[in-house]
Amino acid sequence: MTEELIHDRLSFRRFLDIRSDDIPDETTICKFRNALMDKMLFDRIFEEIASVMQERGLILKEGSHVDATLIHSSEPKRKKDERGKVVSNKAADEDASYTSKRGRKYHGFKFHINSDRNGMIKKATTTTAKDSDIKELDYLIEDEKAYVTADSAYMSKTNKQKFRQQGIVNGIIERRVRGQSRLRKKQIKHNKHFAAVRSIIELPFAFIKHLMHYTRTRFLGLEKNDQYHLLLAAAYNLKRAPVVQRKLAKG
Repeated sequence: MTEELIHDRLSFRRFLDIRSDDIPDETTICKFRNALMDKMLFDRIFEEIASVMQERGLILKEGSHVDATLIHSSEPKRKKDERGKVVSNKAADEDASYTSKRGRKYHGFKFHINSDRNGMIKKATTTTAKDSDIKELDYLIEDEKAYVTADSAYMSKTNKQKFRQQGIVNGIIERRVRGQSRLRKKQIKHNKHFAAVRSIIELPFAFIKHLMHYTRTRFLGLEKNDQYHLLLAAAYNLKRAPVVQRKLAKG
């Protein structure tokens, strides 16, 4: 598709600084992408783009909305041995793992992001599906000084204490703890307020999954999928930036 669009649109050629008819074909583009991935350069590309956008006020330093989404990967193929017992072949991706959500089983990876209140991605990382969301929180919000919102998977007594000590507003959704039959009125009010605030985090995932058609992994291994997710995050920010720019211009 990239090759076709470069042939079709002068705007693409200007953006890529292609001044002749020597347009790269699909194989060349894929080899270039894979070379960048092998050298682990997509994290640097993402950081460079995010840094420029922060300087221009398109990505806000203060305020973090954190969440993760599951990205499916091919499941291990199953077959029966001579006794009729079900055995598993080697998994298509050894780094992928299983987890369950709302009673459904998933196989693959988790794509974690931190976005600002304009829906721009500030940080992104990838883990295998079985890893707990809360383990990535410290990395995603390491520079945060104002507030953090997240769903109840990130709630812990340790995080509450840490936010209180650092003067960070805790916008993590409350859930019932052991021995608590229902949420207190204060917790319900808290959840209602921050559920509305943190809804912006759904925008990047919706765009990447539905408009960029990314619902299944395209590479094998945690490192390569992490690099690809950083590329998607950078591409999303470039697409989102003009919207934010117009919003800022209107005041």
